[in-house]
Amino acid sequence: MTAPLSATCHCGAVQVTIPAMPDYINECNCSLCLKHGAIWGYFPAEHITVAGEPARSYSRTDVAEQHVRMFWCNDCGCTTHWRLISATADTMMGVNMRLFDPADIAGVDIRHPDGRAWVRA
Repeated sequence: MTAPLSATCHCGAVQVTIPAMPDYINECNCSLCLKHGAIWGYFPAEHITVAGEPARSYSRTDVAEQHVRMFWCNDCGCTTHWRLISATADTMMGVNMRLFDPADIAGVDIRHPDGRAWVRA
């Protein structure tokens, strides 16, 4: 396992630390992920540290059941991470891997799940 890695939003107000690079990154095509411009690495929530200024958040309003709350920096607006709304201690969490230097994520498998098909109205 590699050492923990940290990245920040553009202005540096929010810092996210992950335990290691993920085995793969998802580049989801749902409207929420596309508009946030994020690609996701997944980690157990208890292994992620988010520090700094409080992030703003949003949950989809265009679906019958909300599952995810997205977070971003109050100052520069960079999407930083998401948490499941019904989070428990062993819940997975998504971290926007675009916060990391492209050289850091080079070689990590990028997958393209069909998130548009997951959306239920």
